[in-house]
Amino acid sequence: MIIELTISIISLIIGYFSSRLLERHSEKYTRKSERFEKLYAPFVKMVWLHTHGAFQFSDLTPDLQRQFFELLFSNYEYADSELKELLLRFKWVYDVPAAKDIEETDKCFLLIEQRISLVFDVLCKKLFLEPYSIKHADRISKKMDKSL
Repeated sequence: MIIELTISIISLIIGYFSSRLLERHSEKYTRKSERFEKLYAPFVKMVWLHTHGAFQFSDLTPDLQRQFFELLFSNYEYADSELKELLLRFKWVYDVPAAKDIEETDKCFLLIEQRISLVFDVLCKKLFLEPYSIKHADRISKKMDKSL
């Protein structure tokens, strides 16, 4: 009787802790997915769709600058701490008339883009999506050369 009661209590405790662990993991996954979908993926898509190669913020059209600005700051809460600091610096350089230094604005935006690309790849791995990898470039180049 005592053994059966002990086994039941241990099973209950193990079940409780395993369900808490699973719930915590599920919540973390959901938060990562939300960050990815609200900030990182849209930014990377905008870069791929609306810019052509390396670019500077000052070279973008005013409308495209506004779109990037709105995307970044309307989803500020999804940024990691390093990106938040970069965004604050960018906003300060962009907003302060005395500090309107185009070169500094472009530099801040480039750092933002690099940080987002890095976190995008990390989140892809954690969400079980395949991130971009240069390792496939040689194989793809060979296939393209054969087809031409």
